Amino acid sequence: MKLSTHLFIGLLAVVISPPSLPVASAEVGGISGSSSVTLNGTSGAPNYLILTMGSSENSVFTGAVDSVSDSNITFAASTDDENVTTDAFIAGSFFKDAQVPSLTVTRSGTTVGSIAISYGGGFVSYLGGFSNAPNILIDYPDGGGDLATATSTVSSGQITGISITTAGSTYNTTPTAKVIGGAHLVRIIDQESSFYGRYFLINDNSATTLNLSFDRVANGETATASTFFSAGTLIEIIPATTIGSFLGTLSTDLPTNWTTASSRSIYNRTNSDWVYYWDIDTGGYSALSFCSGASVTDGWYGSTPIRKNNQVIFPDEAVIVAKRTTGDVTFEASGAVSTENTTILLPEEGNQIVLNNPMGMDLLLAEIIPSTAISPSSNSKFRAGTSNSDTDADFITFLAGSTWKTFWYKEGVNGSVTSLMQAGAKSGSGGSNAITSNDLFIGSGTVTAVETCTNAAGAGATTNGNDGNFTKLTLSGTTPATGFTITLSDVQGYLLSDDGGSELNATTGESVDTNGTGSIVYSNLIGTHEIVGSGSGYVVVEKQRNVNFKSNEGSPSWNVGSSGGGYSQSAKWWAVGGGGSNANGTVTSGGSFTVTSGGSGYSSAPQIVISGGGWRYSDDSSRGGEVLGKNEGVIIVRDANGGVKSFLEPTNPNE
Repeated sequence: MKLSTHLFIGLLAVVISPPSLPVASAEVGGISGSSSVTLNGTSGAPNYLILTMGSSENSVFTGAVDSVSDSNITFAASTDDENVTTDAFIAGSFFKDAQVPSLTVTRSGTTVGSIAISYGGGFVSYLGGFSNAPNILIDYPDGGGDLATATSTVSSGQITGISITTAGSTYNTTPTAKVIGGAHLVRIIDQESSFYGRYFLINDNSATTLNLSFDRVANGETATASTFFSAGTLIEIIPATTIGSFLGTLSTDLPTNWTTASSRSIYNRTNSDWVYYWDIDTGGYSALSFCSGASVTDGWYGSTPIRKNNQVIFPDEAVIVAKRTTGDVTFEASGAVSTENTTILLPEEGNQIVLNNPMGMDLLLAEIIPSTAISPSSNSKFRAGTSNSDTDADFITFLAGSTWKTFWYKEGVNGSVTSLMQAGAKSGSGGSNAITSNDLFIGSGTVTAVETCTNAAGAGATTNGNDGNFTKLTLSGTTPATGFTITLSDVQGYLLSDDGGSELNATTGESVDTNGTGSIVYSNLIGTHEIVGSGSGYVVVEKQRNVNFKSNEGSPSWNVGSSGGGYSQSAKWWAVGGGGSNANGTVTSGGSFTVTSGGSGYSSAPQIVISGGGWRYSDDSSRGGEVLGKNEGVIIVRDANGGVKSFLEPTNPNE
């Protein structure tokens, strides 16, 4: 690597040492909610953790862009049934540098009595505040009663008071409250947009307009709103994670055993615990400590005496935590697992990024950087290399305790994949529910006949009518076995009545005289179904059809998985989830599976993760199945000559 094998972080050098490999668990790809991770602390022997900052909170606004200009996106005001017009936002509420206080709710019986305000270390006027009173959000009552509401008062940028406007009811436990303000992000949620999943920091806002930062754009992208947005683009606004919002702005908010510093001088903070973030703009690590004491304004500080509570950590970024003092510290993270696509930043040559776990669940290395994002030559992709010392390759590093494990992708091993191979799977049919080659399948073909049947065996099949809960489909190609999941596309036919006794005119809903003259519609069979029965040339699904099939209409087809594109040799696969562990092997581009290890315990269908097979460790041994924990992160070091800033899309197991 062109960068040193030592990562110089502030006053500290962390040595990249040989790895000890983790073992894939049944939890890989599983849904997670609240979770915690503990970092051990021993004085004189720091331990490190790449810490995911947790999933972003729920959106505070969802809407369609009305117009675009320069760095601004504008939204139309809304009008209710009583002709009252409401602006989209409170002006200045999303000012990125606004200091946001912590709120403490006090109950009065089962209602909300009051809300106290606390600025960690006090409100500092020159750091920024609110130009208008922001909204206050109180949790819903746990007893199912009425929601409490409140309003805020602002003076010289500071929130000075909160008034309860509705006390609510059945608050059997004390709720939390928060200010809807400060640093927020715009996320594009329009699936028709080529920038679906991208985030942009809001600099400030008026009543209808958001002014966005375009510092994080890829090479070749113009840093203006019109590049990414147009009228009608759907977006959501979510709170940005900051150092203060995640780790706390008061010393009482900090995790147990976190050691603070009593001085803001970086040279007097050697006996405190540190947090590092990588600044992609300056190309270096910044070390932060929490400072608290009689002569210090409480908060997070770096190399200058400016408080950094509002330092934004983007959704694709993580931080490195250094526990440098005695005592174990536990970090709590919560948030929904991502069910939508997202993107991660690949920095330019000579830079790097501390990368957040993008999905909020355990992932394999092969999912973080999918094969379609790897190339031996492209400046905008993860660069494959010839060895672990190739100065024209990119590297990805996992961190466990104080052990750094660095991986690279070998040039010439499926280095031109254009679309990912995907496989169907069913529960393990081997001993101890091990996976066998019969439990894995890739195939596709056409649908040639659709019939109603009365059971999973395909008995009682009839072409006309639909008085049955099962449908038998005759297929071309190799027939998938019972237990696999099949996807049907473009199946069309003449619309049937509910009882299957006649065909219908879709416009009038009336019966037609002769079968084969009803309205041609798309079938309700289109979609994904479990195969409950199969035989020579046919499968059965538990779904009542709604059409008399018309085989020459459209292109009726089926598939289980996909053979992908651009594979020049066998790929590697791993089975994750399904209650089992340790199954892996290889698969050819034609969908022929070899099982290297069948594992055990696959009582239900696992997810099959497929890699090009080129992931390597420093000893040139094959890798790809390493697990990134749901609260962990990685470092991507961008060594590729001429590498440019771009965005990659990890594999989403929930898609």
